[in-house]
Amino acid sequence: MAKSIMQTQRECYVCRMKYNVITVTGLEEHHVLNGPLRPVAEQYGLKVWLCHRHHNEPGYSAHFDHHLRLYLKKQAQRDFESVYDHRTWMQVVGKDYLKCST
Repeated sequence: MAKSIMQTQRECYVCRMKYNVITVTGLEEHHVLNGPLRPVAEQYGLKVWLCHRHHNEPGYSAHFDHHLRLYLKKQAQRDFESVYDHRTWMQVVGKDYLKCST
């Protein structure tokens, strides 16, 4: 398991970023890029810890809410490009999420 480049603390990414709440129990690892890009997420550390509610429950969670998924992908791209660069992102991922509006 590659170390996340998106967060340094094992806490729910959404609880912290959206609500400034520290949730450290019931955490689940979420690969921000999924499907055929899941190995890319694993290789480059494009993953976050999420509480079960924000990971896989109906409503505002990574597996049910398109806007939250896009938010996480945009953050992943920003973090990746701060370590590598935009050209490498496009070579590896092939989609510029920062230009996506919905």
